[in-house]
Amino acid sequence: MIGKIREACRQVEVDAIIGYRKKEGEPREILHVFKPDEIDKITFSPLSSNNPARLLMEILPTMNKVAVIAKGCDVRAIRELVKENKIDRNKIYIIGVSCDGVVDYRKFRRAVQFRLNEIESVELDGEDLIVKANGKEQRFKFADVMSEVCKHCPNPTPKDYDVLIGEPKEGKEDFSDIEEIEKMSAEERWNYWMDIFSKCIRCHACRQVCPVCYCEECLVDPVNLAISPMTPAEEKASYPRVLGKTVNSSDNLIYHLVRVLHHAGRCARCGECERACPMELPLTKLERKLWKVVQEEFGYSPDEDIPFLSKLDMG
Repeated sequence: MIGKIREACRQVEVDAIIGYRKKEGEPREILHVFKPDEIDKITFSPLSSNNPARLLMEILPTMNKVAVIAKGCDVRAIRELVKENKIDRNKIYIIGVSCDGVVDYRKFRRAVQFRLNEIESVELDGEDLIVKANGKEQRFKFADVMSEVCKHCPNPTPKDYDVLIGEPKEGKEDFSDIEEIEKMSAEERWNYWMDIFSKCIRCHACRQVCPVCYCEECLVDPVNLAISPMTPAEEKASYPRVLGKTVNSSDNLIYHLVRVLHHAGRCARCGECERACPMELPLTKLERKLWKVVQEEFGYSPDEDIPFLSKLDMG
């Protein structure tokens, strides 16, 4: 896989390549912007989990052309940013990777027996994940440490690419876990979500990492509004205050509901929000519930070439 990815990078002339490299002292793969002469440093493994779309949006304005190594969910985010005119598809070379799923790093750390800085490689072998360190290996079921969102992935193979690495794979649109929540009574659902929201510390990591959450001023983050020492008091007073700065279940509820509603028909289902959450909240369940509504009630597919809200405007 790594050899094929590197070879694909060598076949195109670009200013930079967004890919993955191993984090120092850990087996985890992190996003990195490579120069064309750094291709041999590119890595890829089941620990290459982060979505490159946001980084692509940030660096593309200063580049003529950028190659990006992208999984199915990464490409969904890129396609959404293209639809919304945030990035130019003609300036991107997509090296699509047919994905078997990625590791939930928290589950991985709890399952692995080696010290993180001793791990030499992490490889997928069928349904097993093999971790090697100090001449020894540990093998366990990949499903036990797989990211939860990958278990419900409809597009493990990217829908758009310039070159594809790996054989195409069939996904599954599985909302069985969401349907279990829907079977609860209204009171049970309320208690379920309020218990989850009560644990939120409102750090806004979910918003900061989301590839389609790119507003410079955020309605549900009062400290994010553009206020400087020179801002007149009248202007400060006119800013909307949807919720307070205190952390409580009611304000947290408003924060998450408003945030997820802004993702209607736009969420890439990459799991970045849940991956970044320090409290390990099941945020993708909220996102996927909204996707279920968008598909069932409005008949919208993420594969369409127009944004969801534009389709609604068309009647």
